[in-house]
Amino acid sequence: MAQQKPCTQMTSRKINTSLLEAISSLSAEDTPGQFSINISPEWTTQIAVLGGFLDTVMLAATRKYVDAKFGEGRYPDPINVFIQFLRPIAAGKVFVACQILRSSPRQCVMKVELSTKPRTESSAEGACSTFAIITQGNLSKEKGVSQETEPIISADLPNRETQCTKITDPIAEATPVTSKLRWIAPQSDDGRWGHRLGGHIREVWLSFKDGSKIDTLTLAFLADTPLQPPATHWSGFYRKYALSTLCLSVEFKKRVEGLEWVMIRSYSNKVSHGRYDVSLQIMDEKGDILALSHHVVYIVELQRRGKGAKL
Repeated sequence: MAQQKPCTQMTSRKINTSLLEAISSLSAEDTPGQFSINISPEWTTQIAVLGGFLDTVMLAATRKYVDAKFGEGRYPDPINVFIQFLRPIAAGKVFVACQILRSSPRQCVMKVELSTKPRTESSAEGACSTFAIITQGNLSKEKGVSQETEPIISADLPNRETQCTKITDPIAEATPVTSKLRWIAPQSDDGRWGHRLGGHIREVWLSFKDGSKIDTLTLAFLADTPLQPPATHWSGFYRKYALSTLCLSVEFKKRVEGLEWVMIRSYSNKVSHGRYDVSLQIMDEKGDILALSHHVVYIVELQRRGKGAKL
């Protein structure tokens, strides 16, 4: 999630661009290793562009740069991305600068910066708003030790047809970016959606309303979908609080293409003094783990955010 996400009103913005179409507009600049993209307001959470969308843009830029530098197929897959949010990004033109930190036969490690101003020789620091460390590799060629592991959450996935229902909470339609998705989840006995397993564990099936298929880069976008616990733990949470993500990481376990649905199972270990963690497992319909993600997030009380307040 990019920096702030209060969802306090419904949006009427027309949804007309798929994620693939959006990131396909990424273009190379004259400066080596630099790309630009004009981000539409439809990828925002009303206050800022969703961090997962920025993550996907940075991964797409990395792939373009690595393919041009080493040839297509050398490092086709993201292995891991760590992303730090420094300041919110509004819809509009942004620039992505890629720099190789290390390359080997197996991996290429990149430093990637996203800013609202182009990087030039006279302004090498630019105005970085988000930076990432991205490791590229080839998931199909990974070899080595493998072990069967017991999942932290061992319950079977809820059946989407018989155990789940469409989320009718207005919060799912309250921002341009959340309204792009179909949200299907089980309901707990107390009426909270997605919390059948109790505590701060939440489950939700996600797909795109426009029928777009889910691939590897899409997982970075979906890893940052809002409405994670503890926001779903209290009714009316978003009427009182906003969320500000400090950083997040995504580890990709499998190369993905052509999926319609994924299950996101998320949980928080500790919510304390306005800061919490959230860990996510992204799985296919068979329960195979496609990606893992971890977030550090601050909770901001809306009534205490005066003019010019900063975190």
